[in-house]
This record gives sequence, structure tokens and C-alpha cells, in this order.
Amino acid sequence: MRVADQIKQATAAAIRQLYQTDWQAADILVNETKPEFEGDYTVVLFAMVKQLKKSPDALGQELGSYLVAENPTLFTGFTLIKGFLNLTIADGFWLHFLAEAYPNAAYGQTAPRGEKVMVEYSSPNTNKPLHLGHLRNNFLGWSIA
Repeated sequence: MRVADQIKQATAAAIRQLYQTDWQAADILVNETKPEFEGDYTVVLFAMVKQLKKSPDALGQELGSYLVAENPTLFTGFTLIKGFLNLTIADGFWLHFLAEAYPNAAYGQTAPRGEKVMVEYSSPNTNKPLHLGHLRNNFLGWSIA
């Protein structure tokens, strides 16, 4: 199961427990946190704020505190920035996740869909010097093929 899906399920369970409302995991938006902010994943609170009739700060504090307290193997902390709840994932969770994913040789691969895919290799003019753009396309072609 993807990390974002686990965060969605934990968040939906927290909302059901804290606010006694039926909230589905599919209704929760989870993104990777932008590099300039602290945290690993971000839960967007704006849709919840409207329905639960709470301020973003109050909802974020309550939800973040509950998630960290109830899921110590998944979360180690949180920060709240203007309606975004940034969650820090526990190191132990990553170790467990990698231990499960590593032995699975097919992890991350999708089943063939019967579609044709064209991979374009670069073919630079040999009479002109190569530059960084040529190398980029060469490496992209090799990594895909």
C-alpha cells in the first residue's frame, strides 16, 4: 500500500473519531511536502474546514496531535502552515516499508496495458559539439529502454 494511502486512511479514521462524522479516505487530499517546508507529506485541510466548521489552525492542531499520538509508528511530528498539515513520517516506518518492498521484484511495476510506446533516442549531428541537452536526452532514452 502506498504511503499516501496509509496517511489518508489514518486521517479519515482520526476525523471519524474526533468529530463523529463519516469521512472517507478518498475525500482527503495528500501530497508530498514541498522541499522548502518541514515534513514529508502534507494533508490539505481546506475541504475539511468547510464541512467541519472549524478554523484551519484549530482543525490542524487537533488532527495533527491525534495522528501523532495514535500512530507513533507512522508519524513523529507535524507542523501546521496556513491550512496545510505537514506530517513527518517515522524512520521506523520507512525501514519497515523498504523491508517489505525490497524482496518484491515486481514492486512499482504495472501490468502491461497492450499499448505501444515510442522511445526516442537522441541522434545529435556528429559535425557539431555535444552539449548538456544531448546528454540529458541520451540518459532519458537509456533509462526508459
